[in-house]
Amino acid sequence: MLLKIMLFFHVLGAIGMGFYLVLPFLLQKRFLQSRSVLQVLYRLNFLTQWILVVQLLTGGYLYSQAVYSTLWISLVVAAYFGVGAFGGLFGYYIRHFLKSPDRFEVKSWMQTVRFHALFTTAFIFLVILLMMFPAGI
Repeated sequence: MLLKIMLFFHVLGAIGMGFYLVLPFLLQKRFLQSRSVLQVLYRLNFLTQWILVVQLLTGGYLYSQAVYSTLWISLVVAAYFGVGAFGGLFGYYIRHFLKSPDRFEVKSWMQTVRFHALFTTAFIFLVILLMMFPAGI
């Protein structure tokens, strides 16, 4: 019964982390210049970072219930750290921009935010790949 509950929350968390899959599409110039849209992106990123913690806990329990290769778990941990790191930096730069005065260098800031968002999405794709094919590694 506990296994089914953990699996439910793990799948629910995976759906919540889908924000990172659509993130690159939300980073168009017209969205990045609106402070209200940036506030929503920041809050969604903050929520998704906490979902990542839930994923780590539920995934750790699910991992303890089966046998996986050392390479697989190493890649999963590295990918989750990548998602957390780049997602956290994405949130940091948005928060920094929202608290700054209007004379902020927008072009270099947008490049930095897009860079972190794209790497976050790439690591999410790696996590999805690893979760779909755990026996292949």
